[in-house]
Parts: sequence; C-alpha cells; structure tokens
Amino acid sequence: MKKVLIKISLFILGLVISLSPFAIFSIYFFNQKHVYSNTYYAALVDKVHNLQKHKKEKKIVLIGGSNVAFGFNSKLIEEEFKDYKVVNFGLYAMLGTKIMMDLAIDYINPGDLVFIIPEINEQSTSLYFEPMSTLKAVEDDFNLVWKLPKDNRDKVIGNIFNFANERNKQKEIINPTGVYQRKNFNEYGDIFYEELDKNNIPYRSNNRMALHSDPSMMVDYSYEIDDSFYRYVNEYHKRISKKKANLYYGFSPVNEKAVINSDKISSYYWSIRENLTCPVVGNPQQYILDAHYFYDSNFHLNDSGATLRSYLFAEDIYRDIFDLAKAPSFKPLEMPEYPLEQTSEDEDSETVKYFNLNEEETGYSIVSIKEDVDLETIILPSTYNHKPVIGVKKDAFKGANKLKSIIVPTSYRYFENGAFDNALALTRVYLQQEQPNLINVDFTGGLFKEVNPDFKICVPSSSYQSYLTDYNWQFYKTYLEAY
Repeated sequence: MKKVLIKISLFILGLVISLSPFAIFSIYFFNQKHVYSNTYYAALVDKVHNLQKHKKEKKIVLIGGSNVAFGFNSKLIEEEFKDYKVVNFGLYAMLGTKIMMDLAIDYINPGDLVFIIPEINEQSTSLYFEPMSTLKAVEDDFNLVWKLPKDNRDKVIGNIFNFANERNKQKEIINPTGVYQRKNFNEYGDIFYEELDKNNIPYRSNNRMALHSDPSMMVDYSYEIDDSFYRYVNEYHKRISKKKANLYYGFSPVNEKAVINSDKISSYYWSIRENLTCPVVGNPQQYILDAHYFYDSNFHLNDSGATLRSYLFAEDIYRDIFDLAKAPSFKPLEMPEYPLEQTSEDEDSETVKYFNLNEEETGYSIVSIKEDVDLETIILPSTYNHKPVIGVKKDAFKGANKLKSIIVPTSYRYFENGAFDNALALTRVYLQQEQPNLINVDFTGGLFKEVNPDFKICVPSSSYQSYLTDYNWQFYKTYLEAY
C-alpha cells in the first residue's frame, strides 16, 4: 500500500511540474497590461455586451464588417419599426464575417430579424478568420473566446504566446486618433464621429478620399463566392430558424467610382439567391451609391450616406419582408458636396522633373519615374501646376535600379496596390504623414508584393503606434519602422 501511495504521489508531483509552466504563463498572461482597450478592435466587446443587454427584446440585428458599422442610422430604423430594437453588430472585415455570426447566435430570440451584410469581396464572403486580430478584439473580455467554434477557438488559443509577446512589446496603452477608436460608437453600435477639420466642418460630413474613391480597393462583381461560405450561411439559417427567428442576406453599399465588371452584377446577385436558403433582401445595384455619400473607403458611408442607406434598407424591409408598398417616414439627407479642392501658391516641386505625372480630379499622381533617373534617394514632389501631388500608381518606380530610399511628403493620400513593386533596390520609404488614416492603402495587404527583402516603411516615431493599429495600415505592421 505504501508503494502505491508513493507512486500516486510521484505521478501527481510530475503532473504538477509538467503543468506549472502553463500555469505560470496563464497567471502572467491574464495579469498583463491591456494595451488595445481604446482601439477600434476593442468595440467588439461592447457590441457583444449590447446584444446581450437586449437579448430578451425583439430585435433587428445587423451583422457584417465595417460597411455595417459605418452604414446605418439605427435610430431612424428603430423609430420606423417601433416593435424592434436595432443592434448594429458590424465592425471590421479583418475580423471576418464568420466571427460576427458566431458571436451573435446566442443572443437571437423568437421574432428577431437577423441580416448578414458582408462587404462585396472575397475575404468578407468567406470563412476567413484571423486569430491575432481576434485576440486584440477580445482583450477586455477573454470569455468571448469560448463562444467561438472549436476550430477557431483552438487557433486563438494557439496564438496566445505570440499575442502575449506582441503585447509585451507595447510600452504603453495605445491611444488612436481619428475615427478609428472604441469610443466612436453610439448606443446602437453605429459609428458616431463629430470631430471637425481645420475649416470647422465635421470630417464625416462628406467624402474625404483624395480621388473620391479608394483605388486600392476596387469592387469587382466577377468573383465567385466560395461554396464553404454558402454552406455556413445555410447552416446558420437552420440555427436561426430553430430559434424561431428570421435570417436574411443583404448588400453592402458600394462607391460607384470603385465598381468594375458592372456587367456581372446580375449574375452575382442570382448566384447568391440560388445558393442560399435564406431570403435575400434588396439587390446590389440599388446600393451602388454616388461617391458624394462615402467617407474614407469604398464601403464606408458619411453621415448623409448612412441616412440614405437606412432609407433604402427600410424600403427593403417593407417590400421584401412585410410585403408592403410603403415608403419610410423619414427622408434622406441632401447629398453633401465634396470638400474644397486644395490649391497651392507654391512653385512646382524641384523633383517633378524626375517623374511622369497624371492629372486627377483633385490633384496629380505619379505614374512612373523617368528611365534616366539614377538617384539613390529622392523626395517625391508635393506640388505641380499649383495642385498637390496626391498618389502613387502601380509600378511607379519599376526599373529604378539604384533607388534605395524615398521620402513621401504629407500631400500624398493614396498608394495603389503594387505602388512600390519591382524597384528591387528600394529598402526604405519614409512617410512624413503623421495621421495614417489620411493615406488610403489596401487593408488586405495588396500594397506590394515584389519588393526587396529588407523593405521597410518608416513612419514618424510619434505616430508609430497609430500606424500599427490603424484600420488599413495595421496589416503592414511587420514592415513598419519608426524614425
């Protein structure tokens, strides 16, 4: 008996010893300083808690990415359909559509109207899931991880060590500037942002994109939605139906200036209808809106745009769900003007002579560097013909075999996908812009592919944390360097 007790004791001791590193790490992890609490990501916790708060009420639940977050005036919809509480459960395409569906399901009740409204791109209409982004989003309520399906939950847990290491590198709590902050959501979960520009005009009152559209994120209706996404939505439909609630599929607003392959819209629409078991409300054509209604991306609406989209959405509900030929009681706001164009009294930048430029609606863009340029460092031009130089086109530096560094003035507002491709000597791009949200880049990582292995994007040290957590720039964090 004594020998048996000794063996049991040794087994328990070995078990304790083997588990102790994990136990020690767990204590360390859950006592680490939270650094993402003020970021846009962190609003996910608030959105889940808001759904939980209204669980017992009959609801209209809007599920999707940032097109949903920026795309509705939920108060107007709630006033229109007084029997329903409206909950905006849209946040960020980098989290994916799937995670929003998974986190919402526990809070759906009989009679609820649930709408899945992804952006029109391959990532949003897929089962995309990103564990590191998820860890940032649930930092203030890690219990949300247990609400995820096992495959996604395992990926999150498998990245905890990487996340803890990344969080440890942060010297202080991240405090973003501009619209992409946790605090900029109202009680419904809509983006609410009233900060004024230098002319005392609210930033979100009109279109702030340099070309009035984002050339790095065009909207192509020719792609095919993966069957796995259709299967997941159909299974979700079954789960919603078991709760005696109702699931519908809707469409994201799209900037008309960003549309390509518009002849494929009809087949895109009918493919969705044929492959989904849930009803489809509205159609993609009606949500292709004038560029005046957008804010800072081809999916993000300004205040007037959000009201117009809410009006169209209310029409969809009356027509496609309640079978009523009824107009909403509220009216869309007047279409806003574009901001005043920038002009300059400055002479042409000295380095204009090295580039071929293209005149755009609001300024000039660099198309290419001239073949005979053999400089190792160059400051991009900021002014030409009394207009700003605002962007860089794809392959603009192709063939510049000696060019090692580029300095980008604050006038630049966008980089096309592939802007720095095929300049294989280029290792440093210095951005002088301190506000990352003022430069449009593809948030899914298309900015460059064919670059030098040592390529870095250098940003002002005072803005480094802002770039790391910016809606678009955070994807390029491994390339970012402070100067």
